[in-house]
Amino acid sequence: MSNVRRMLLVDDSPDDLAHLRQMLLCGSARHYEFTEVGMGDAALRQVAQQQEKLSCATCECSGHAGSARSAHVCAAPYARPFDCILLDFNLPDMNALEVLAILCGGTDLPPCPVIVITGWNGIESFDGYKLIQAGAQDFISKSWTTSESLTRAVENSMARFELQTQRQATEAKLGDSEERYRTLFNSMSDCLCLLENVQVAAGEPLDFRYIALNPAFSAQSLMLGVLGQTISQTKPDEPAEWLAYYEQVRTTGTPFRQERYLSAQDRVLDVHVFCMGVANSRKIAVSFRDITERKHAERQLAEQTQALAELDRRKDEFLAMLSHELRNPLASLCNAVQLLRRRSDQDPVQQQAHAIIERQAGQLNHLIDELLEISRFTTGRVHLRREQVALGSIVARALQTTQPLISHCRHALAVTVPSQPIWLYADAVRLEQVVVNLLTNAAKYTDQGGQISLDVQQVGDFAVLRIADNGIGIAPELLPRIFELFIQAERSLDRSQGGLGIGLCLVQRLVDLHGGSVSARSTVGQGSEFVVRLPAMQTASPPKSTMADTTPSTADPAAHSSKALRILVVDDNIDGAQSMMALLQMSDHEVELAFDGPSALVAARAWRPDVVILDIGLPGLNGYEVAKRLRKDAEFGQAILIAVTGYGHESDRQNSRDAGFDHHLTKPTDYAELEKLIKLAASRERG
Repeated sequence: MSNVRRMLLVDDSPDDLAHLRQMLLCGSARHYEFTEVGMGDAALRQVAQQQEKLSCATCECSGHAGSARSAHVCAAPYARPFDCILLDFNLPDMNALEVLAILCGGTDLPPCPVIVITGWNGIESFDGYKLIQAGAQDFISKSWTTSESLTRAVENSMARFELQTQRQATEAKLGDSEERYRTLFNSMSDCLCLLENVQVAAGEPLDFRYIALNPAFSAQSLMLGVLGQTISQTKPDEPAEWLAYYEQVRTTGTPFRQERYLSAQDRVLDVHVFCMGVANSRKIAVSFRDITERKHAERQLAEQTQALAELDRRKDEFLAMLSHELRNPLASLCNAVQLLRRRSDQDPVQQQAHAIIERQAGQLNHLIDELLEISRFTTGRVHLRREQVALGSIVARALQTTQPLISHCRHALAVTVPSQPIWLYADAVRLEQVVVNLLTNAAKYTDQGGQISLDVQQVGDFAVLRIADNGIGIAPELLPRIFELFIQAERSLDRSQGGLGIGLCLVQRLVDLHGGSVSARSTVGQGSEFVVRLPAMQTASPPKSTMADTTPSTADPAAHSSKALRILVVDDNIDGAQSMMALLQMSDHEVELAFDGPSALVAARAWRPDVVILDIGLPGLNGYEVAKRLRKDAEFGQAILIAVTGYGHESDRQNSRDAGFDHHLTKPTDYAELEKLIKLAASRERG
């Protein structure tokens, strides 16, 4: 605070003005700046001018512009127009009460402290209380005023004025806060009530009184006129546990939130209870909102989710059953093609027809496999069988598989594989599927006579496989989604390229399972390139030698192909069973047929076959149960049990092993593979 006191002296007597000035100068060591006027109106103008200067200083002269600004001088930024006003009570134009009324302008305080100076007899004839009520800080009489008393009155008035100003500011802030609180309290869409703990005797039930309610509470709770009443009066059936929750919040200060179901009204409330003030206060607040519609929506969403999950499960079951049902007639067709191919008297037209049937049957089998694969992925039933494997051998098998399609399309295929093997710890069958799908994709979407390249190399810690073509390419808007399920590069009405839009999705998921990545880039009309990156093994152990490596004569089943075996074929598909029987008889085997589980057991025990080719989905007894019962019979210990079925999941194969099957083949069966297994049985018999 400045040591200079800015004083406004108001008195129509020059002698009194001089006397006041002299007393102030003598009564204090402070420095004073005096402004003296003799009329009330002049005093008011002085205060107004000083307030204008204060406002100008606060706004940094923003109200002045141009040449006027250069001539304008701002006052120092004082907090008040004057530090104190000494005001004579009786002035020629007005008295002190009238001056104070104008200074206060309807407020409790004037803009600065005011001390009223009364005449010699003024204090006796005037009620000083009115001056204080009008806003004066003090009043003194000219008859007994001294330098010390006047100075003390000025200092005390300034201190009191400061305290009153601070109190007003605090009250104003408090009023604003209360107004904001009331506005918030009344405008909340949530229901809110304030409760006060009711003091009850020991052993009596808890109770709370309503001390404040917002409009939403009254509107939504339908509880009118409850203010001032207790819960026991307004809701006598209120559960004791909720009153206990309220009391726990009140005593601990820990908020509580829980959903509450009102069975009588079929409503659900989200209730939030919190303490008002410190813990163990008598007051708590309870807010709640009606979430009945939300809970109904959540329940409907849960039911829809469950229904979708059930629908998805049924879809997977349908795909599995569909594949099984499709595999049975497909197996019969493939067997019939094999029978016809073994005839030597076919003319070229028949041979062409057989080739077409065989090729299209293979395409059907591929589509069925893709449907089953995506079903396995969506249900999490894909498991890798990892082992040390050379990427080159995987590529070689994939090329062998896709060569007929590439040759049929008359594509030129360039393959680059490094001389040194790149070793992976991977599932060779699954990675072969990746390469086959990418090569098939390249062949399908490249015009006849196109060019396809396959390049394998090791880059750092990764094996990198690139398959490129100069085909139709992929549209830019489709490229970011090319690995999504059921997305295809071409959706023409003629469906000339076929497929289900599953192959690339399977590629990505299989590569992901191996910890690798796959990417695609393409330009429409200029072809596409797919790049697969797989973690390579840093060190590789030498492949273990096998019996086949050292003694091919004993490991090759073909060395013992001349022995005829007794073979029991069990299948409820009569065409499939009979066509299989015909194929086996052409190899001079003795064959018996059975078309259900019980008949299979009877035939096996009566005929004692060397090999049983057994379907799984049989009437009467399924193939698993037939196999288990045969394995319990000691006389079937050396018999070869081969499952030939439309069920090809890993779980189905595991069930086959558990039931005692030696081999598990999926329909339509590759007859050459079945022949190898039969020859293996023949070699076992010879041994």
